[in-house]
Amino acid sequence: MLGKKQEAEEGPAWLTTFGDMVTLLFTFFVLVYSFCSYEPGEWETAVRSIRGALAVIPGTKGNRVIPGGGTGPFPGHAGVIPTLADIGQLEETSRRPVLEQVEEIKEGMAGEEGVEVEATGAGVVFRIQTPILFDLASAEVKPTAMNLLKRIAQIATQQKATVIVSGHTCDLPISTSEFKSNWELSARRATNVLRILQQQAGQGVRFAALARAQYDPLVLNVDEKSREQNRRVEIELDLRGGLAFGS
Repeated sequence: MLGKKQEAEEGPAWLTTFGDMVTLLFTFFVLVYSFCSYEPGEWETAVRSIRGALAVIPGTKGNRVIPGGGTGPFPGHAGVIPTLADIGQLEETSRRPVLEQVEEIKEGMAGEEGVEVEATGAGVVFRIQTPILFDLASAEVKPTAMNLLKRIAQIATQQKATVIVSGHTCDLPISTSEFKSNWELSARRATNVLRILQQQAGQGVRFAALARAQYDPLVLNVDEKSREQNRRVEIELDLRGGLAFGS
């Protein structure tokens, strides 16, 4: 009877083990906290990062980390910048100068068929049909296309953009002594256009060439009209300065 009375007063035996576990966990977290040395403002940065990821910050949809030389518990970045809900307006502002020049080029090409100028999320793309640049089954750029390419190079220089030239063909096969397939034809056309743009462009412009052959058509290849649309060279000006397929 005495043993039961004493147990009732002290509580069940498992509470002793549970209390020891809680004490150890508390001690562990206190030690971890004591190892942290937050510099001024970094705790707020961490909180903003978490809140931004949860879209708690008004007017944001998340955040992005800015690489830098920060120290302390967050050495890999210099801060977290919210992704503003109106980021599209900021991008539109940064692209406005080139879009104005694009409109000028459109006006200068009024009535000229075979050239499309389109604004994209990254910048601007010039879609040029093959007859404007090349003769049939040829990769030599026509002299009459030089003025157009010069104007595009000038825009790329002013914006310090990355120029990505893509060669496209239709689905009709080709096999000549110079071009064994559409891969070779589209590659040669893209690189020949790129070389001319590079000669006309100034410093700060990066270049890349892509051979797409017949594998990225605008429309289905069902007749000669649709094949004419698919035979083209696309010149993309990436205003972000990066390459679409690398860093």
